[in-house]
Amino acid sequence: MADKTFYDIHMHAMNLSHPYLLAFIQRLKIHQILVLNSIFGPIASLLIGQNFNKIKNLLAVMENDIGSFFLMVEDYLKKGAETPLLNDGKFKVGDNVYSKIVLTPLIMDFGYKNIKDNPDTYYNELSQKPIVEQVIDIFNGIKKYHKNSPDHIFEIYPFLGLNTKNYDIGRVEKMLDKYFSGYKGSREDLNANMGEFDGDIEHLGSNFFGGIKVYPPLGFNPWPDNAEELAKVKYLYDYCCNKNIPVTAHGSEGGFVVVPKKEAKDYTSISKWETVMGEYPKLKLNLAHFPIGEKFLMIFPKEKRLKEILSLVIKHDNLYVDFSNRAVSDKYYMGLKKLIDSLSSEAKAKLKQRILFGSDFTINLMAIDSYNKYLEIFSGNTDFDKEEKDSFCSSNSERFLFS
Repeated sequence: MADKTFYDIHMHAMNLSHPYLLAFIQRLKIHQILVLNSIFGPIASLLIGQNFNKIKNLLAVMENDIGSFFLMVEDYLKKGAETPLLNDGKFKVGDNVYSKIVLTPLIMDFGYKNIKDNPDTYYNELSQKPIVEQVIDIFNGIKKYHKNSPDHIFEIYPFLGLNTKNYDIGRVEKMLDKYFSGYKGSREDLNANMGEFDGDIEHLGSNFFGGIKVYPPLGFNPWPDNAEELAKVKYLYDYCCNKNIPVTAHGSEGGFVVVPKKEAKDYTSISKWETVMGEYPKLKLNLAHFPIGEKFLMIFPKEKRLKEILSLVIKHDNLYVDFSNRAVSDKYYMGLKKLIDSLSSEAKAKLKQRILFGSDFTINLMAIDSYNKYLEIFSGNTDFDKEEKDSFCSSNSERFLFS
């Protein structure tokens, strides 16, 4: 049997210097925890303790440099469970065995140029968080992993975070040409460059990045009304279609939200992506965080967004979805199975070919204890059989990245 590859199509390799910490605190809901404590006092202590343990667990990972982060994740795959996930160079998920794990760390362009300074603090000028520093850290980390790993189970191909609003069209053109002019969608080309970074970002070129990441809550508007901004996103989509570059988009309404509420609602609307896919049907797009089982106030089902995304998947041949930071229990897989079984045979087959395994590690540590646990839930799930699981974590992702 030929060696097979497992893909985590949606994860993050960040340390504490990369995100806007104010947005990060908002994402972690630390302010809500403190308010809760001030109101309810001892009654809330257990809940608060549990949340702070999650925060400490997350920070324990994010305080590492990126190379140590990759080495730690690999090391822990050999620990914990009675039967380790990684053993003798083989990665076992259910009844499937893989010889490599492809990780695509999604770099997030936190450098939102229009973020308002904080008038409530003395030091009120907020950092612009240039993406250059994050890129350098990621590729230095890959080099350290490549040099020091005893197992070399990971192949690591980052996605470049890009918010066209942060640059003029000339800069967008230069960035895409710098990193993708020689891109051919070849795993061999990407692998040849893995660990070859010399520390100078000017020496990075084509076939270091595996794709592009866009993030509407950080200010990326998928289809702006403004003609100048629309020209930039059209250039991006044209470029990606011509080169067959995969694009992963944050697909939920929440996340790291730095734009005003009204803008965030507009930018994250699925109707935006409906327009994009109508204009660019060849665009290879992963609309992340497929929302099975979402509820309003944890009680009332929210199905409108799910139906809109499902409609796009059925209609467009190049649209994918991942379940990053969703599948934190078997309940998600039960809901996904129920959805698939409710479809016509044609729609069922199409959706099953578009679902991608994603973890959203490290961000998912606010919902689950470890990367291992997220993988173990997927591995042990009985709603999907061996072949279906392999489609989600291997063949579908391979098609998304390299076909």
